[in-house]
Amino acid sequence: MDNPLNLKSAWQDAKDWRVPLIVLAFTAVALTLVEYLFLSGSFVQFFPGLTQQYAPGVWYGSWSATPAGTQAPWWGVFAPWAWWVGGTVTLWVIAPWALAALLGFDARKLGLGGGGLFSKLWIYALLLAIVMIGVWWASTRESFTQVYPFVKPRYCQEWTWAVLLVWWALYGVQFFAVEFFFRGFLLFTLEEKFGMGAIAVMVVPYCMIHYHKPMPEALGAIVAGLVLGWMALKTRSIWGGVLVHVCVAISMDALSLWQQDALPASFGP
Repeated sequence: MDNPLNLKSAWQDAKDWRVPLIVLAFTAVALTLVEYLFLSGSFVQFFPGLTQQYAPGVWYGSWSATPAGTQAPWWGVFAPWAWWVGGTVTLWVIAPWALAALLGFDARKLGLGGGGLFSKLWIYALLLAIVMIGVWWASTRESFTQVYPFVKPRYCQEWTWAVLLVWWALYGVQFFAVEFFFRGFLLFTLEEKFGMGAIAVMVVPYCMIHYHKPMPEALGAIVAGLVLGWMALKTRSIWGGVLVHVCVAISMDALSLWQQDALPASFGP
């Protein structure tokens, strides 16, 4: 017997699949807004005056290209990436947290607890060791060193450890947002309808946010997303993924700088 095609059946389908429909529609909107409004390049486009004032090295492509006598606070270089991190925290943490609560989920249980994480830390350590082999190989490729780190030495009047450490702190916050959104909000809200299949649903948009990066990294994100998604469901926690993600990201930056002989030589700003 064919299913009827009318408003009543459409309403019933919407009720039955309310959570996945709302969650995935929100996901599409949130990812689109980040892509078009909150990438670091968007800050430069939307706020050219602020970029020239606070991050002239970014505006001109390098500090050496800025007009003679240019001055800017050392922390100003972070403005475009603070815009990006602020956008991801708003759209990938605060908004989904509120939405999950409205849908009847206990937001505290969207992977933010310890769960069974501690007994499985050795698995995350093993995963990290395996991934680091690929990171080391990638660091020898020009396509990799051209991308990382996002905050580049040439953007700064003085490239110091203080600058690099502040950048890594900002970067770490962004990876918490990534893990909460994909391995927390998406995974745990879709689990009831899709079971373990929620991992596959989550991996598709997760892979797509890597399209600005080298292709091997975008392909690797598929494998990483599947593994980290499975681990998150098993441990009921996103914190292992946060730990792995932050360690990998910092290692990628450090190796890229090392390959370019561009690690900071001094600490102060």
